[in-house]
Amino acid sequence: MIPIGLVSIGTVLQKAGYRVAVIDFNHYDNDYQRQLQFLNPKIIGIGGTTPSRKSSFRTARISKQVLPDSVVVYGGINATFTAQDVLRDIPEIDFIIKGEAELSFLALCNSILRGSGLPDFSIPGLCYRKDAEIVENKPQRINDLSVLPIPNRDLLGDFYNLEMEFIGGPGDFVMTSRGCPTACNFCAASRMFPGGLRLRPIDSVMSEIEYLLSRKKLSGIKIFDSTFTADRGHVEEFCSRMKSVKIPWECEIRADTVDYDLLKLMKESGCYYINMGMETANQSHLRHIAKGITSEQVLDVLSICKKLDIRSKVFFTFGHLNQTFKECLDDIGFIEKNRDRIDFFAVTVGMRIYPGTRLEKECRERGIIKKSFFWTKTARKPGNFLIFEPGDIPVLFQKQLGPVRLMLILLILFSKRLICTERFLLKMTLENLTGILRALRLGLRHAGYCIERMMGRGLGDRVWEGTCYDTDVVNLAESNN
Repeated sequence: MIPIGLVSIGTVLQKAGYRVAVIDFNHYDNDYQRQLQFLNPKIIGIGGTTPSRKSSFRTARISKQVLPDSVVVYGGINATFTAQDVLRDIPEIDFIIKGEAELSFLALCNSILRGSGLPDFSIPGLCYRKDAEIVENKPQRINDLSVLPIPNRDLLGDFYNLEMEFIGGPGDFVMTSRGCPTACNFCAASRMFPGGLRLRPIDSVMSEIEYLLSRKKLSGIKIFDSTFTADRGHVEEFCSRMKSVKIPWECEIRADTVDYDLLKLMKESGCYYINMGMETANQSHLRHIAKGITSEQVLDVLSICKKLDIRSKVFFTFGHLNQTFKECLDDIGFIEKNRDRIDFFAVTVGMRIYPGTRLEKECRERGIIKKSFFWTKTARKPGNFLIFEPGDIPVLFQKQLGPVRLMLILLILFSKRLICTERFLLKMTLENLTGILRALRLGLRHAGYCIERMMGRGLGDRVWEGTCYDTDVVNLAESNN
């Protein structure tokens, strides 16, 4: 995945005249400590997810060790909902910016680098320490998305090889809106982008697509909106403009936002693949998770997609709150019965609990997540490994549906070839091994750097692969590996 959020922030800063570097640790084999010394940024921005939060904290510590006078800022969806925990327990992080960060981070840079040298503590979304308290300013959403420039992909280099599913070849991401019309209990998107849906002007979207196509040959475009079809008029305008572009594209939809006519228009303009969340066929659980759809609606959409030759991916999750083992087996039966209608099954066994979600709140109220747990602590339990969850994320284990029974569900799905292919497993294994090797390599380099510092040695005659100059801001994307 391209860290488009960080790139968007970096582009806003560039437009304001700042010198910006973006480092994505998903594609990084250099020496971070030495590069940091050469770049000498005044402000270091760290973005990361909940699975990568420990890496974000470690990066903050390393950054402060190398450049103790730099200002370290943490942002993103995990930072937004864990500010109290992080600022209490991670002293190397100076500030957190909650919510959409483009304009708030720019305001912070302006106040520190072009103003008094001190932060403007009234900046929306800014979280900071004040005496013994932690102050959290309310984030302010960006109502007019047209004020944001097209993200400058050149900040990332040429590391990204996003392969388009089914058709193959390289692709790229585009977002045409922010926000989500629903609030599923396991997702924090509606709280991260509150206040409903906001649409980018189609002229801006098309300009970005033209920009992407001018950079390199692409086989397709992935529309990365939470629900692309949430606004019918927006979709119709987009489709009318895409007909002349003649490039395949995919998107995520909801079953209650499309019909035959809209899907036909999407197909005619290049849509070859849709992603759709169903989660479970049990109507009681669908109501509880606030999915807002029925299994009949999903099946109707899948039938239309088959008729129009649109590929489909459907998301299923096992282990919902109060779900039983039998209900999980019923869902497997539903998938088997309808497997000819679905091209790809995106299956998760074991509900991952993320900060800021209603599921987190419910689990805390029921004592599933203990009061002593903070998001700066380790959440991994032995049961996580039974369901192949290596990340440091809490998983919803219940008395009637614990790790052993969830593992049985996983094995049943594997045996029926409903979860993934051997090719996918091999790819994931190779990617994980590559990530482990990269982490070991970076760890050894950091150890060598620390030894040199303890011995009082400098950089000597070593030459960095790149330009040596002062940089205003470095934005860091944390890897999940």
